[in-house]
Amino acid sequence: MIKTNNDFTDIINAIQTVLYETDPNSSTILFVSDAAGTLFGYSPKEIYENNSLLVRSIHPEHLKDYKKFVKKLKNGEESLIQYRLKDRFGKEHWVRHSGVPIFKKGQIIKIVGFLQDITDEKITQLKLEKSEERFRTLIETADDLMFVLDGFGYFNLINSSGAKTLGYKPEEMKGKHFLEFIAKDDEQKIAEAFQEILNSKESIVFEAKFINKENKEVVFEIHARPMLSDGEISGMLSVGRNITSRIQNEKKIRELNAKLIEANRIISIERERAKHKINVLEELNKLKTEFISNISHELRTPLASIVGFAETIASDSDMPQETITEFSEIILAEGKRLAKLINDLLDFSKLESGEEQLNITSFNLIHLLNRTANEFDKQIKKKELVLTKEFGSEEIIINGDEERLAKVFTNLLSNAVKFTDKNGRISIIAQDFDKEVEIAVSDTGAGIPEKEIQNLFQKFSKVKSAGSQGTGAGFGLVAVKQIIDLHKGLIKVKSQINNGTTFIIRLPK
Repeated sequence: MIKTNNDFTDIINAIQTVLYETDPNSSTILFVSDAAGTLFGYSPKEIYENNSLLVRSIHPEHLKDYKKFVKKLKNGEESLIQYRLKDRFGKEHWVRHSGVPIFKKGQIIKIVGFLQDITDEKITQLKLEKSEERFRTLIETADDLMFVLDGFGYFNLINSSGAKTLGYKPEEMKGKHFLEFIAKDDEQKIAEAFQEILNSKESIVFEAKFINKENKEVVFEIHARPMLSDGEISGMLSVGRNITSRIQNEKKIRELNAKLIEANRIISIERERAKHKINVLEELNKLKTEFISNISHELRTPLASIVGFAETIASDSDMPQETITEFSEIILAEGKRLAKLINDLLDFSKLESGEEQLNITSFNLIHLLNRTANEFDKQIKKKELVLTKEFGSEEIIINGDEERLAKVFTNLLSNAVKFTDKNGRISIIAQDFDKEVEIAVSDTGAGIPEKEIQNLFQKFSKVKSAGSQGTGAGFGLVAVKQIIDLHKGLIKVKSQINNGTTFIIRLPK
């Protein structure tokens, strides 16, 4: 069923909001609904007869804004205004006035709108503003960050002290979203805190990293309480305490604790090192004591022979010449042995102090090995040992100190002969590589216990082969290692009990 114009008029007049229609200049009221009588106290007929009734009822302090409102309508813009007026009975009302220009072919043909009585709403708003003003006065006296967020997380209110802590003025933050001032890596945590408030509707405490105006982090401990309206959350009241200094201090304490732990670890390591050094020094002193004992023994033995045989010759004038000759040969041999021992000791001392320099020359290593091996012919024959030599070629030219290297191979062959039993085998192998040469001196002697191998090249250490008596001053192999090191070479040992020992030397050519 199609409604008539009278029907529409009845519907419009039944609405408590005043509906109206004016000419394009808003000067002549063409239509106003019956609700005008309730709002203004004038009937529509009175208003039609005197259009100025409505304007005259507006409070003077709002007239200026009303003229701007009308001007916008004349310019073809929608407009909205709130103002205070007095009805014909002197009663004040607050009105929300809306206007919309109606166009036809690009021209304004009329203006329509409504006037709504918002007195109760405005009174509530004013009371709220007064309440907020008192609240604002209260929070402005606080040093902490205090703020109110609306239901969507935007700042409605923030105190000056709190805003100043972040380098802002309150008006710079008001109307902006809370997350705009939060560090990116903290946004998820804040979102979870807000969700907790929505779910529980109870007060919660959380930490938030704000970014101040200078782009620096400021950490607050936030105590947030939801604001409820008709059982629903309409906003959030929060108090934040600046805990940046506390966080920094806690961080420093953690760093100091970490440094303390590291310092204690280093101290523990240094204690272990000191303990190790003490053990090494004790071991060294023990070895030195053994060394002195060995040296004393090595010196005393030939001296005893020299003195004993010399006294025998001197005390027996009737001694046969043959005996004198025999004793004299023993005295000479022991004297040479003693002289060699002293020379070796002096040579070791020079190497140990670093005073000795190498006399580098170019020579044939094969000749040196052959010459050194020949010096042990008598001893090898006496023990019925088998000596084999594998050189590959008759000439390997290297640059080195020939005399020093001769002592190296003399010491190694001396040990091989000394610790190899009768009918055993000794071999000397030399291999020529591109830039270096490798020499191996092997024997089938008693071998060296595994625990002794690591001490072979330590100062004052002696070779203690299984089943053999350890003789010597204890610096032969140390001197060997020192000479090889001076030549920038390498020496290593392979040995098995009862299967012999092999010394492998690599020297740069």
